[in-house]
Amino acid sequence: MKPGMFLAALGAGALGLIACSHTMPVSGAANPAESVSSSAEPRWTTSIQPAALTHFNVEDSTRDRGYGSAQWSPGDTPTLSRVNLVFTFGAPQRNLSWAILFGTCGSASLPLIPISSFPELEVGAGGRAEVNATLSLEFPTSGTYHVEIYKDRQGGIESLVGCGNLKYVSG
Repeated sequence: MKPGMFLAALGAGALGLIACSHTMPVSGAANPAESVSSSAEPRWTTSIQPAALTHFNVEDSTRDRGYGSAQWSPGDTPTLSRVNLVFTFGAPQRNLSWAILFGTCGSASLPLIPISSFPELEVGAGGRAEVNATLSLEFPTSGTYHVEIYKDRQGGIESLVGCGNLKYVSG
């Protein structure tokens, strides 16, 4: 085969492949389902550890240890955000408070909004508590934040039972 004919045949074959690769919608076919994966949404996540492991000056008590996780994501409007927080706690308290604060665990910082604006965690059977909250709080995409869990609404270091540094995931 001559080089000119070979190139012409190769070009024709390539054009044929390109033409065949174009897809046409089929009339009456079902639309593909939208992805339900939450990984496409930006969010802040953390694993909450007992306060004794994150604050060196908090008294360690095995019975008070609590563990959990939290996800903070954008809300339905730019001025709202959503938080899903799960926490397991072995002490007798049935209501716990929590907050999102600036900085990292162990830093002296203030909550982003008043502690009273965060709904209480109600500890149920087996010591498990979960809250899905919509907060009047813009969702940030940069900065340093952490979640703290408290035995009371005052939110002092003496009532701290758990803490977790939030990490940003862009989605």
